[in-house]
Amino acid sequence: MKKQLLLFALVGLMTSCSNEVRNIPSGYVGKELTPTGYGADILEAGQVDLGEVGNNGQYTTLILLEASTITIKEEFHQAGGADKEDHRVMTETTPLTVDIRVQVGLPKDRKLRDAAFAGNTPIPTQGDVRLSTITLTDIYNRFASMTVRGKVRGIFSKYRDWDDVMKNYEKVNGEIAQMVLDVFKSSNTPLDLLNVQLSNVKEDEQIWASKNENQAAVAKVNAINQIGDAIKNNPGYIKARKWDVIEQLIKSPNAANITLIIGDDKNADPVLTMPVGSKKDTARK
Repeated sequence: MKKQLLLFALVGLMTSCSNEVRNIPSGYVGKELTPTGYGADILEAGQVDLGEVGNNGQYTTLILLEASTITIKEEFHQAGGADKEDHRVMTETTPLTVDIRVQVGLPKDRKLRDAAFAGNTPIPTQGDVRLSTITLTDIYNRFASMTVRGKVRGIFSKYRDWDDVMKNYEKVNGEIAQMVLDVFKSSNTPLDLLNVQLSNVKEDEQIWASKNENQAAVAKVNAINQIGDAIKNNPGYIKARKWDVIEQLIKSPNAANITLIIGDDKNADPVLTMPVGSKKDTARK
């Protein structure tokens, strides 16, 4: 009986003190974070033995660092959330909505990778106290995002309006790309900057709608002017137009309710009163 109890105790001890193993998936690298700090090695994809929990409750965790390439989108749109804050950019005269796409990757340089681990707070994995992750977006947000957004606003403020920005699109894009590169350098952002692209540059919706209304009004005026010019150049044009309209009225579904009073184009007295829906026409002289 004593031997059996001793055996059960040993098995229980071995189970409670078993080492913890975690995986580094493809697209990530990892580091062991011990109670005294990060380990020296950057670990590639594979399994990592994190050892046992110490008698004092301390243990080693595995920190994953995203090692792929991603594109981060900086949006400058009117807020639709509860804060009602306006996130658009302003030109000299009008607001714009804009997207900036920033493509980044984890640097190959060992010191910069160490800085990526040391300079960011890992996000613990839910339900696993011994595994946490740092993403490239986390790094970008901590080191660069706020400064980039402020400087983007400064670039657009130098242009008069949407038309001015579109005429100088490549120039604006180049200014933004150089600015992001400068921010990365000045803030020691531990990321490789691969590309920066300006996209979806649009005028404010209210201004866009107002422009469309103005264009529609201009088109209507032009049409009226064309008719006026045709009448001036060809007096017979108005007669032809009149009979075209009469023909359309005769064919309309409500013709029975329409009476035409037609003049002779020489004086104001009507020469013909015609119920459009009737088969009999009555002349009045």
